[in-house]
Amino acid sequence: MTSQNKKIIFFTVVGLLLYKLTKGKKTMSNKFIKFKPLEIEKLQFLEAALIANGLKDPQLNFALAQLLLETGRFSKGSNVAKLNNNYTGIKFINKPYQIATKGSRTPANEQTEPTTRSTNFYAKFTDANGWAKDYIRILSFGAKPILANTITEFNKRLKANKYYGSTPEIYERLLKSFLAMFN
Repeated sequence: MTSQNKKIIFFTVVGLLLYKLTKGKKTMSNKFIKFKPLEIEKLQFLEAALIANGLKDPQLNFALAQLLLETGRFSKGSNVAKLNNNYTGIKFINKPYQIATKGSRTPANEQTEPTTRSTNFYAKFTDANGWAKDYIRILSFGAKPILANTITEFNKRLKANKYYGSTPEIYERLLKSFLAMFN
């Protein structure tokens, strides 16, 4: 049995036990029941970091939907998350209030001249807590996505802050599809 299979079995058993113990009450373990065991582990870990830094529902769920979108559901192609502990593609701004270092380079289509500019790199965080703090900081300025009460409003506020380059309709559709996966 491979290490991956052992992890899957372990987290499945733990999830079932927690579900049985809570008699189906809404907990982190069954909120993410539609996800694979390793995705559940990541979601619970990142949800805990966001909660520890003050994020509450409904914005917590909006943030989780966004990080699923930005990481491609923690896919193998999500190097920004893996290399930088950066789950939402936050750029490095080289300011003292951003507790991060210069991480990996952004894709060429996101870069501006000069190419050595700090924002041409992702912010690299030492841990998920550092990422969560900076992400909440970003959600708290400009159009203040942190104050949104619906996923549509959250998306509009993100776009107003120039948080992403995609078309708002596509980004919102993807956010909604991930949000719908939460029980």
